Amino acid sequence: MHENKQIERLLDGKLIVIKDKNHTETTVPLFCLCCNFPMKTMEDSISYRKCKACHHCESRWSGQKNISLVDGIYPDKTSFDWKEFLEIRALSSKTIFNLK
Repeated sequence: MHENKQIERLLDGKLIVIKDKNHTETTVPLFCLCCNFPMKTMEDSISYRKCKACHHCESRWSGQKNISLVDGIYPDKTSFDWKEFLEIRALSSKTIFNLK
């Protein structure tokens, strides 16, 4: 502890994380637990804190019958709706620029 900050050393001391000692916010994972796409935006962080999924999954699946993202009850991954969602999700995550 340093004043009101908690210090953690990770990766053999190469990285130091400093956070408030009263920090209780949920850490957002790198990948959505539902669709496995990267969590990249602030909207993804907000959605994860609300329903444990990215913004795209929250928008598409919240309120659907037999699906509870908060409880880890995801859509049937063999259904047509899921496959269509993944296609749209994959297209929306592609970059516009082709860097060479």
